[in-house]
Amino acid sequence: MEESPIRDGRLLRQEIPMTKASLKVATVQFELRPEKTLQQYLDHVEGLVKRAAEQQAELVLFPELASTGLLGAVTDHEVTTATITSDYWKFLPEFTDDIVEGMRRMARDYNIVVAGGSHNRVAEDGSLRNTAYIAHPDGRVESQDKIHLTPQEHALGARGGDELLVTKVGPFTVGVLICADIQFPELSRYLVHKGVDMILCPSLTWNRRGIHRVRTGCQARAIENQLYVVMSPLFGTSSIPTDSPMFAVGRALIVGPVDRTVGVNDGILATTASADEELLVADLDHDLLVASRAKPEAPGLALRRLDLYAKLQAEMGA
Repeated sequence: MEESPIRDGRLLRQEIPMTKASLKVATVQFELRPEKTLQQYLDHVEGLVKRAAEQQAELVLFPELASTGLLGAVTDHEVTTATITSDYWKFLPEFTDDIVEGMRRMARDYNIVVAGGSHNRVAEDGSLRNTAYIAHPDGRVESQDKIHLTPQEHALGARGGDELLVTKVGPFTVGVLICADIQFPELSRYLVHKGVDMILCPSLTWNRRGIHRVRTGCQARAIENQLYVVMSPLFGTSSIPTDSPMFAVGRALIVGPVDRTVGVNDGILATTASADEELLVADLDHDLLVASRAKPEAPGLALRRLDLYAKLQAEMGA
């Protein structure tokens, strides 16, 4: 009888060397549902991390505000549109440190990079932030605040961040653009300047216009920067707020450059087909990306007009 690959809740497998020229990534189409306790939420996340590790993924991505379902753990009042601002400020941030520690443990136990989505936190300056976390198997945890906030986030009194994270995962240099941030090409061009060739996009949208803004933004950034974009959406509903429930929508997506080298005419390397919770897995070839950038079919990065851009920016007063 073969030995089970799982023992004491941990996946037994050889550590995957982070020096090869490809990376197997998993992105979660993550269901928003009432999470009655922190442990219930962590069990939900860990089940998907375990599935990703069993498929030999080296990175798994979760969506924006992934822990929103923990509003289902409120017991001392009914969560309504009248309480939601206070709940975002005072209730959800209480879980964030423990969620990050859970991510750190999962990354170590399953030998996988856990890009655990974003979560509400109150910063040292007292502001409400929408912060994404990346936990590495060696125990490191990195973070980045969402930069471009929605009108709804501004109405909550949240504040956008001012810094962009650049990190290494396997052969890739990785950046993070949270949901609406993917719609601003200035950020991705800065990331490319810093060597980024993969962008992670945790996302939360609640109408079909939002879906298309994020999906189109992902595809545009992949085309104009000749890189990979991995997007994880939140979907479903927790029936909260009770007087106006949020319904999140979206499909997980992995996209790349549109050219002869990559060989996918629409650039969509993988996407989900169902409206259920799913794990989308793909192998991303770093050498293929290098070849795409070296010999672009369209103008690409190599044929940019940097002198002209500098002139135009000067005229704009940038």
